[in-house]
Amino acid sequence: MTNTSLRPAAPETEVPARRKRARWPWLAAAALAAIVAGSGAYALMARPKHPAGPSDGGFVFDVGTVKCGVGTVGPAELPQRANGQFCLVDVTVRNSGTEPALLDPGAQEAIDAQGRRYPVSDRAAVFVNDGDPTLLEEIAPGRSVPGVLPFELPSGVSPVAVQLREQVGSAGVRVPLS
Repeated sequence: MTNTSLRPAAPETEVPARRKRARWPWLAAAALAAIVAGSGAYALMARPKHPAGPSDGGFVFDVGTVKCGVGTVGPAELPQRANGQFCLVDVTVRNSGTEPALLDPGAQEAIDAQGRRYPVSDRAAVFVNDGDPTLLEEIAPGRSVPGVLPFELPSGVSPVAVQLREQVGSAGVRVPLS
């Protein structure tokens, strides 16, 4: 007996061939991610530590020129004579805080090569900061005020750095003068 099927044979179903996915978009995305991550890491390492100048508290400092060997400051009728010499350091102080603040002149120091520290000469500061506004007044938030910090040093001694502080007791920032 032959076994014939009355039913027609089921058509062979083809298993669809697995479609190959293109790998290049994934590889391109991975390469792009690596480039972005590397660029970000480089940017973080390469940026300056003090992008707007060194800062302490709410103040950002920009140190300009230094002029030493100055014997007197002030008007001719009321000269302030140095016991050695005055070293005049041009600075600009910006208040990056949200409240008006006063720069304490007594907190600023010049430092010589041996590490000796010299305070601002208060009697000279009055005469070298006669602009409007001055470093001796409150600095409004967001405002920058240029001025001069006069340090009295022995003759022949030059400062190698200044230590700038918002106020006495704050850590401050040491700024080289070279």
